[in-house]
Amino acid sequence: MAPWDDGEQRARLLLGGKDVALRRLAVLLKEARVDTGLSVTWQEWLHAPHEVLAAITARYPEKPVIVRSCSSREDGWEYSQAGAFSSVPVRLPAQPEEIARAVDEVFGSYGGCGPQARVLIQQWLHPVQAAGVVTTRTLAGGPYYTATVDLLSGRTDTVTSGASGELQSWYIRRTPAPGRGWSSAGLPSAVARLVGAAMEAEVCTGTNRLDVEVALSDGAAHLLQARPLTTAQASDDQGACEAVERAQRQIAHFTRGHKAGDEPQVVLSNMVDWNPAEMLGRHPAPLAVSLYQTLITDRTWAAQRSTYGYRDLRGTPLMHLIAGAPYINATASLASFLPAALEEPLARTILTAMVERLVADPKAHDKIEFEIAATCWTPHISHRITYMTEAGIGSTARRTLHEQLLALTRRGIGRLPTDLAELDRIAAPTPVDTRLDRLPTTLAKARSVAMQFAHLARAAFMATDLISVLREEGLVTRREAWMRGLGTVTTVMRQDAAAAAAGQLPWSDFVARYRWIRPGTYDLTIPTYGDDPDGYLRPLLAHPLHSADDAVSTPWAECDAAAVDRAVAPLGLDAGALEAFCRAAITGRERGKAVYSAWVSAALEAVAAHGASRGIDRDGMRYLHLSEILRTHPGRWPGLIARRRAQAQACALVELPDVITSAEDLDCFERGRGRANFVGSARACGPVHATLSPDHPPSPGSVIVLEAADPGYDWIFAHQPAALVTAYGGANSHMAIRCAEAGIPAAIGVGLATHASCSAARRLIVDAGAQRLDVLP
Repeated sequence: MAPWDDGEQRARLLLGGKDVALRRLAVLLKEARVDTGLSVTWQEWLHAPHEVLAAITARYPEKPVIVRSCSSREDGWEYSQAGAFSSVPVRLPAQPEEIARAVDEVFGSYGGCGPQARVLIQQWLHPVQAAGVVTTRTLAGGPYYTATVDLLSGRTDTVTSGASGELQSWYIRRTPAPGRGWSSAGLPSAVARLVGAAMEAEVCTGTNRLDVEVALSDGAAHLLQARPLTTAQASDDQGACEAVERAQRQIAHFTRGHKAGDEPQVVLSNMVDWNPAEMLGRHPAPLAVSLYQTLITDRTWAAQRSTYGYRDLRGTPLMHLIAGAPYINATASLASFLPAALEEPLARTILTAMVERLVADPKAHDKIEFEIAATCWTPHISHRITYMTEAGIGSTARRTLHEQLLALTRRGIGRLPTDLAELDRIAAPTPVDTRLDRLPTTLAKARSVAMQFAHLARAAFMATDLISVLREEGLVTRREAWMRGLGTVTTVMRQDAAAAAAGQLPWSDFVARYRWIRPGTYDLTIPTYGDDPDGYLRPLLAHPLHSADDAVSTPWAECDAAAVDRAVAPLGLDAGALEAFCRAAITGRERGKAVYSAWVSAALEAVAAHGASRGIDRDGMRYLHLSEILRTHPGRWPGLIARRRAQAQACALVELPDVITSAEDLDCFERGRGRANFVGSARACGPVHATLSPDHPPSPGSVIVLEAADPGYDWIFAHQPAALVTAYGGANSHMAIRCAEAGIPAAIGVGLATHASCSAARRLIVDAGAQRLDVLP
């Protein structure tokens, strides 16, 4: 009995192929139903097809059936091959010839059959209220049940086949004893039933590494498949659980004031405001986090807004680490967009209304400046803040907000020439700035540049908002063609590449101009363009320019210029002045980010110099905080690095929601499919390229799929992609601007769940005009 008492050994006895596993589990499961089906070998089918069809008809008289793959190359302990082979339903009336065609199709999907190759025939469940795949750990081995569920189509195969985009992805933190002490609070009842069936299979098999297909039909949960979760490595859950518990205490501390009734609710988001998930990644190293805090989220963010005329929140940190993941205090962010002149009672009431709207619509968290907060005046401002009436904010108060935003916006437009002139006075870093003794000075310069970049970014948000609102009003009809002619830093780089290709610009000078660009701006371990010019820059010489022959000088037609004049007259602008402001703001922001990123890169090189002086490589240095590099004795660095590596390994197993409103959100949450920002109106189809590096560049015509993309990813455009998809990013993000300028359709900010589906796909269609993203088999 020893193998049976040992959970992993018991699982290896029970899980031995689809049909064998179902037969063995059927006698053990008490709640979930199992149809053990009818196994048919290739030899039986080849030599006695009529007898096989008669046996199927006898077992399932006048019932729909499904012929499912049961290959020896799937559902094993070394590989799963989920969805690799066909499963074919046969609807009523199930004629023998239709069943025969289905059997032939499934055997044919194997690409060759030995005598003992098998298919499994079962009753086809119909109707189905819910179906999906539940894993008892994450694919990385994290201590969570994951449920990817289809509640709409009525099919059982949409998750494994990738046939439906209307899926929900849920994460439920594991309890110490499987199936005991867990709460289904927050889960839709159908999802809870499916997860419960998976938990029962886990208890019976004895392994916590299961991949289970399950469906809900006629009020019962049906187990369709139980296979080993081959990708989940054995892991120690203690570190991850402790990280979550610390995070929950931290969140409880944040929410204490709200529960006492003294403060608005605190909402945390990984993509609000300075969007750290896009800029840093979901699990950034301590060096990247401390650099972002030092340059942006500790002081610069609030100082910029105060200078601009918004509420003064200096002294309030914007970003917090939750189990190693960066989150923005969305409540503080919303407060920082209130005009400084608003009286306190009104400001608090407006802030509460905005926070409540975000809590009611968390999928808007990466679009709060366009859908929730009123950060500047637009012709649409009255409509945008209409929802505030439901919070008891009357017309007089809304008019006050309207007037103060108008004044603030006029000041922002008026100061843009000065901000651009300040940018022109900033020199690029030199190799001297990367010396280890220069780190404090280089950081100070980078912080100064960050302020100028923040001013330009604010102007660009105003410009984008104004253009978007005029588009909604039907006045902006040529935005795409206008964007293609903007002439941002990317266009300048490609013009320089054309000059280098023609021999008009020396190669060394071309490399020197763009040497500081680094994909993953804050990641010390990623080479700069100067470190690998042949990988990043050389391809630009072969394809240096995109055609902008159809570019236009204004985003509106000439016949609409008078209407634009009237719409923006309160700003003291006419159509021509508005176009000039929007062009200057958007291109200035891109130029400002390039200069800022160069100084960040120089600071990172100075950090690398510190490490080299002590025999510590770049990977090791990224586990130190800036303050430790500057003020802690280097003899302590190795110990700090070792401890942080262990913490990072534990935190990497933690899964978190995009938006957090309470400590309980960390126990059970849906990972939403983001409301994508589609760029352009073109449609593109191509093979997916999701592992990107100069050593593995995309083929022309590929659909590039990335979690996030900063200015360092401009090199990809030399490889002529057909389209781009990112998990993170907004309408005003760097890559949205780049794709619009290049005329490449894109889906920016699709969310992690959709990103995962796209990354695993073979081919994608990105239809920006129809605002659709489709996975092709």
